[in-house]
Amino acid sequence: MRTALSKAIDRSILVEVGYGAGGAPTCNVIPAPAAWASDNTGCLTQDMEGAKALLDEAGWKDSDGDGIRDKDGKKLSILYQTTVNPIRQDFQALIKDWWTELGVDVELKAIDPGVFFGGDAGSPDTFQKFYADVEMYANNSDNPDPETYLGQYQCKNAPSPENQWQGENINRFCDPAYDALFAKLQTTTDIAERQAIAKQLNDMVTKDSMIVVPLVHRGTLSAHSNTLGGVIINAWDAETWNTADWFRVK
Repeated sequence: MRTALSKAIDRSILVEVGYGAGGAPTCNVIPAPAAWASDNTGCLTQDMEGAKALLDEAGWKDSDGDGIRDKDGKKLSILYQTTVNPIRQDFQALIKDWWTELGVDVELKAIDPGVFFGGDAGSPDTFQKFYADVEMYANNSDNPDPETYLGQYQCKNAPSPENQWQGENINRFCDPAYDALFAKLQTTTDIAERQAIAKQLNDMVTKDSMIVVPLVHRGTLSAHSNTLGGVIINAWDAETWNTADWFRVK
């Protein structure tokens, strides 16, 4: 089901509509640096027919001809939530169209960002509660070594009433094999080995299970005078990180 939903999405259109030169389609939760990124590219080309075939094989078919797939008397319907944001509402509308073509009944919900990201344990609309079938938001690793970021998917980090819904594992994904591999990453010092493990962890939450459906790798856009040399953009630091190396081009 999750793979079919992913296949139906045209990520290149999402990038064009939402980010232009500031984005790129991706299938990875760790899309950069390149040495850490998996060669997971299977989602980059929309495959509507392949998506339909997967649902057919799983027994989800439109048995009554109303355009919505069903199985065992249950309609295939999805509640898809995100924050109030022009780009995200554009994404919701596009994805709803593709999923409707796939035979899915899609209900959209837009939540005030202050509520969605607010962390109020009493609110039903926080992203930690995840009271929906699909929710969309953006985050990323703030370090070129993604160990800390990948640690969020450990079983112990799932939000729950016991921790006041404050865990980082929003999907509530729990796989002992993932936890064991992450523990290995924590004790591995060889860079090449760390990169290989990170790619495996990335694949476990993307193409192997599709508990995360990555859409866009948002880049950093910046500009500087063409008379200024030595400027190197570093996505993990301030734009002025190497000012000592700047010079005036004559």
